[in-house]
Amino acid sequence: MDLSEEETTLKRKRDDSDLDSESESDSDSNSSSDTDSDSKSESESKSEANSDEEAKAVLDEEMEKTHSSIISRFKNAMEKQPNPDTKETEKETETEPIELKDVAPLPQFKLPRDKQLYSQSYKNKTLDWLTKPAYYDSSLTKPFQDFQPSIHSIIMKNLKKEFDAENAFSVQVTLIQELLKDIIRGKLDPKPRGDYLINAATGSGKTLSYLVPIVQYIIGSSSEIRIKDSGIQSIIIVPTKPLVHQVYADALKLTKGTDVNVMALKSGGDISISDERKKIESKLVDILITTPGRIVEHLDILDMKALRFLVVDEADRLLNQNFQDWCDLVMDKIETTYNAGNEGLDLKFKLRCIKLVLSATLTTNSEKLTHLRLFRPRLVIVNSENTSELYQLPKTLNEKYLRIPEKLSYFKPLILLRFVQWTDKNGIRYNNSGLIFTKSNESSIRLNKLLNIMANKFGMSNQLSIGSINSMMDNQERTKTLKNFDINGGILICTDLLSRGINLNSIRFVINYDLPGSTKEYIHRIGRTARAGNTGSAVTLCYGDGEFKWFKKVVYSGQQINRNGKNIVDIRFVKDREEAEQDADERAEDKTDLFELNLADGEKQIYEECLKSL
Repeated sequence: MDLSEEETTLKRKRDDSDLDSESESDSDSNSSSDTDSDSKSESESKSEANSDEEAKAVLDEEMEKTHSSIISRFKNAMEKQPNPDTKETEKETETEPIELKDVAPLPQFKLPRDKQLYSQSYKNKTLDWLTKPAYYDSSLTKPFQDFQPSIHSIIMKNLKKEFDAENAFSVQVTLIQELLKDIIRGKLDPKPRGDYLINAATGSGKTLSYLVPIVQYIIGSSSEIRIKDSGIQSIIIVPTKPLVHQVYADALKLTKGTDVNVMALKSGGDISISDERKKIESKLVDILITTPGRIVEHLDILDMKALRFLVVDEADRLLNQNFQDWCDLVMDKIETTYNAGNEGLDLKFKLRCIKLVLSATLTTNSEKLTHLRLFRPRLVIVNSENTSELYQLPKTLNEKYLRIPEKLSYFKPLILLRFVQWTDKNGIRYNNSGLIFTKSNESSIRLNKLLNIMANKFGMSNQLSIGSINSMMDNQERTKTLKNFDINGGILICTDLLSRGINLNSIRFVINYDLPGSTKEYIHRIGRTARAGNTGSAVTLCYGDGEFKWFKKVVYSGQQINRNGKNIVDIRFVKDREEAEQDADERAEDKTDLFELNLADGEKQIYEECLKSL
């Protein structure tokens, strides 16, 4: 190789070496610049991170201050949650079986005896007894001498002599025998027996059904010694003063020949309230007969320690009377006396008062019956078990009605006068021994006066004896009127005051001059006749279609009244004789009663004169 080529080669090597060094320096410079840049970015990012952390810390601090209560509850909830890491270990942990042992009751102190606990435990918690009555056939009869337990000989004698009664009716057979059994059981075992609710037809002898066992209990048997002056043993509550007199008279008859003392509280009578109080306080009274208002006046002095019978007669009407809240006051007095007694005497040996609740239209209103605070009540219905009717009529009662054109209602008193002279197809006249019911005291007084004036004008005063009885009369006058009517007969114009409990067997018919206000009032009105097995008739006068529709709705439908298979007879109204003669054949065929009315102008003129003379 020549020198020039070597020089050229060396020169190329030097140039490559310079290029490599330049390249390295460039790379070094680039590397240093990159390093500076990276360090700068790292510092910037660190500062930004620090600022973010500071801001977050400030924000967290502010949030914690603002929502400290919420955060605190959240932390507590999180702490209470089970740790999932320990869950499996807890499952794997085996629990030791627990040995079960008999648990003995803790010893208890003996509680003092609650005096009301015994009676309360026997009180009926529901009114199921209302749906489970005991039915007795209304035709059931039995001689008094065949009763078991037997009736006291003195009572038997008085039943025959004073009441002419040898056979007992259905309600008497049922109640007398059951009460006599309860009396005997009570002497052997004083455990209370229970109360009675009796639903029986009017005129079925309900008064004697409770008087006989009460008197028998008081006088006892011939082998027993009667303890006198022990206090009132029976209280009989009735709705009206006339009924007080009626029950009082029956009680006096039944107790003849005995030393039983019967007292009637008669407001407006011969004895003052102060004299009544003295007699009550003397403890000489055995049987007390009263109205609700009168007993409330004497309630503070009544000693009921010896009380064995509380009779609520005509209960539906009594429970509708809210005079001074008599029912709650009387029941409070009875229960207070019963629970007091001797502290050392066990309650089960105290004799409990038996409540006897009677009516021909006994209410089924549980709210009203609750006021009586009945104890183990027994509901007795004298009626057929197969019937759905509420009320039972006597089998010897005949019902009739007379439809009269409304245009003749102006002559209503004159038509009544003509009707009482009328004779039906059976030869029965309605001019003697009957009651005529009006709607008010004023109506009865006015009608009585007008009928007597017309009877005199028409020359009938010798044929008719017409009187009146109402609540505006005093007791003495009312008693005298009833006694005269019972002995001599005649016609008695009255209000619904006389429709409850008055027992006069001489009543042959009842006329509804004014329509009754309800089915109950109708039942009690017509129940004044056909009593004690006697035959009786009830006639209702209906003027116009309006009154007849009311009559059908209230009393003519068979949905409430058991008529023993009978129907109400329609008395056909005819205006003149020609029409009556045209219907003669029809009358003979269907035996329908015809009431002929032909008011002449002269009769109308006399009627006008009678009205003016009132």
